[in-house]
Amino acid sequence: MALTRMMATRAVTALASRPAATGARMMVARGVTMDNDHEILSDYDQQGGRRKIELDEELQGVSTFSRDPIMPPIGAGSKTNPIEVPSGYSERVVGYECPEVHQLMWFTMTKGPLHYIPSIDKYFKLVDAM
Repeated sequence: MALTRMMATRAVTALASRPAATGARMMVARGVTMDNDHEILSDYDQQGGRRKIELDEELQGVSTFSRDPIMPPIGAGSKTNPIEVPSGYSERVVGYECPEVHQLMWFTMTKGPLHYIPSIDKYFKLVDAM
C-alpha cells in the first residue's frame, strides 16, 4: 500500500515539475481570431452533408426528401397494379403499419423487382421520382 502511494506521489511530482507551455506558442493561439468569433451561428450555418443539401434546395423551393405518406389509389397493391413508390435513387426504405401490432415496419426496396408484403397482402414497385 505504501509503495503504491509513493509511486503516485512521484508521478504527480513529475507532472508538476514539467515546464509550462512556451510563451510563443501561447501567443499564436491567443492571436488567431475568426470573423464570426463573437456571434452565435444559426442552425443553417452549422449544417453539412445531406441536411445542408436539403436546406439549400428547400430555399429554392425543391423538396429533396419527401416525408409525406403515399396514399395509393383504391385497388392498387395487386401484382398487376403495384403501389408505385417514387425515388430519386436505386433503393429506398419504406415503412408501413402492420395491421396485427399497429407499429411501423420497414423494408428496403430496390429498382426492378416487385416487393410483396404478406402481412398486408400488397405489392410495391420503385419508380423514378422525376
